[in-house]
Amino acid sequence: MSEAVPELIDVSESVLLPLSPRLTAEQPDQSIDKDKPVPATILTGYLGSGKTTLLNYILTEEHGKRIAVIMNEFGDSQGIDQAFTSVDNGEMVEEWLDLKNGCLCCTVKDKGLKAIESLMERKGKFDYILLETTGLADPGKIASMLWSNEELGSDIRLDGIVTMVDTKNVERQLAECPPDGETMNEAQKQLAFADRILLNKSDLLDDNALADIELMVREINGTARVERTSYAKVDLNTILNIGAYADVGPETMPFSGSQNGHHHIDARIRTMALSAPHRLRWSIVDEWIQELLWDSRIPGDDASAQANSEMEILRLKALLLTTDFVPVGSDESFGAATVVVQGVREMYDSFVVPDKETTPEVDTDATHTTGLYKLVLIGREVPEQAVRDSWAQLLSRASVY
Repeated sequence: MSEAVPELIDVSESVLLPLSPRLTAEQPDQSIDKDKPVPATILTGYLGSGKTTLLNYILTEEHGKRIAVIMNEFGDSQGIDQAFTSVDNGEMVEEWLDLKNGCLCCTVKDKGLKAIESLMERKGKFDYILLETTGLADPGKIASMLWSNEELGSDIRLDGIVTMVDTKNVERQLAECPPDGETMNEAQKQLAFADRILLNKSDLLDDNALADIELMVREINGTARVERTSYAKVDLNTILNIGAYADVGPETMPFSGSQNGHHHIDARIRTMALSAPHRLRWSIVDEWIQELLWDSRIPGDDASAQANSEMEILRLKALLLTTDFVPVGSDESFGAATVVVQGVREMYDSFVVPDKETTPEVDTDATHTTGLYKLVLIGREVPEQAVRDSWAQLLSRASVY
């Protein structure tokens, strides 16, 4: 079945096209601060998961959002990308095209960084960036590139990773053998790195089967928000400008790891939450994170004095009460601050949450009983008991009562 081709407009003419009663193609989303970096979302998922359907909706419907969509030539969007490419002597030319509904579109052969650089020349004409990956892409590597690209650092911010899941075939995809030299297949990585998971084609399964799939997904990634969808129909506000890398809290880290002993296909991949019930000395926490991520070693564990080649930390999130926190590259020290830590593989960053700088001590803070302050790890072959013992040792040394 052929996809509807989005209608293009001649951008040489000054035309205002009505999108909705609230927004036109020339009006920015009022929820977006034009002086701040543009939120960039990575859209990933296996071939056939429904990315094409979602992209087609974004590029054709009048949803009132100005989204710059970067489609990958080798991704799911092959059926619709021919409408957005020009050919010169048989070679594809990357070109940003304006669409009737106020969105922009570009097709690329690489990871999309060059397209984002050229997109910045048109800043002000879009409020969001959506980067499609191929069905076999590792979203963690792409996230790391966006995160570490200094040239783009002031213009964009990594907003989150959205993974679409083909609920009908996900069990088979998760059971596939990893590529040579890899320890996990791409379906496993896509779930582990996700901040939003869309269980698409949910209309094809009954409630019990869907519940099993959701349980399996949550055991791999207990921090992502999971949505059930059919025909890729989703409220765009649930996948855009979600701030998954800007803050950590009940909405961005709703840990929901399974407690009933059920095991998914590869039980070696799992989510682990470590409670942080007291204010901590940041320097000790920082050293602990560095040893875990950079050295692949469990701090204080004699058995792991050497790097653990089997252990992979894919994602780290934390919300901690700290003392003497010093941001990276700064001489400023915060005597008492609420700190967010975000990590992807060996890369991590930490920063103060501005509106939580005056958070009271935990022993007088009612939110402590909800387990708000914690560090969460998503990884493979992570020895849980050894990590918990190491964290307990840290709490005994770093806690300020």
